[in-house]
Amino acid sequence: MAQRTFFGMLRIALLLAMLLFVAVGAWLDHARTTAWTDTLRITVYPVAAADDADLRSYVASLDESAFLDTEQFFRLQAARHGLALADPVRVRVSHAAPGPPPSPPSTPGPLSIAVWSLKMRHWAERVAAHDPLPPPDVQVFAVFHASDGNHALPDSLGLSKGLVAVTHLYAGTTAVGSNQVVLAHELLHTLGATDKYDPATGQPRAPDGLGDPLQEPRYPQRSAELMAGRIALTAHEAVIPESLRQTNIGPVTAREIGWAR
Repeated sequence: MAQRTFFGMLRIALLLAMLLFVAVGAWLDHARTTAWTDTLRITVYPVAAADDADLRSYVASLDESAFLDTEQFFRLQAARHGLALADPVRVRVSHAAPGPPPSPPSTPGPLSIAVWSLKMRHWAERVAAHDPLPPPDVQVFAVFHASDGNHALPDSLGLSKGLVAVTHLYAGTTAVGSNQVVLAHELLHTLGATDKYDPATGQPRAPDGLGDPLQEPRYPQRSAELMAGRIALTAHEAVIPESLRQTNIGPVTAREIGWAR
């Protein structure tokens, strides 16, 4: 009995040590990426959600030019918040991902989410290890779906632990602007930004979720706070922005990602 107890305690100690190692690593990654002393290197991995020839052809055609608006958006927003870094992010595109990343659990719970998170991070590390590009600071897996209008996209997500994001996007030129809104939103999640909308209604929270929280009269807003994801027309009505040109990074989000104190 004593021997079994000893080994049981040893397993618990090893598990706690591993969790502590992961937690410390995540804290160090967050501190490094939100110090903004150097340009943040982002690698976007476009992958097709299905084995469809047109979808695979579209994904294969994507390169850095598809995400120039994202770089420009961060450049302008950083300058607006007084960040002394000319190019806060640099986006590169890699086709090293073999396919879509592991799917999150269908019935999420604390244990299943933790297991999936570890599996996701291990999968992402393997992709980076086989990527000819230099190791990035943040990995974004852009999963493209056919834009047939018949299916809602799965939820996108960004993990601050591991600095990995998974975005579900529509293929095609008409979706380029809205795709970059989704990608930038999840990218900020990896850096510690929180959502600024009511999860029950999707409505931007006032004032932190408004594109211009000081605007008078408050509605209709002319832009969206990126972490709210919608332009508030009234206190109960909002529309999705068509591109990053219709979004801002507000003061609360700026503090969360280290742009303001």
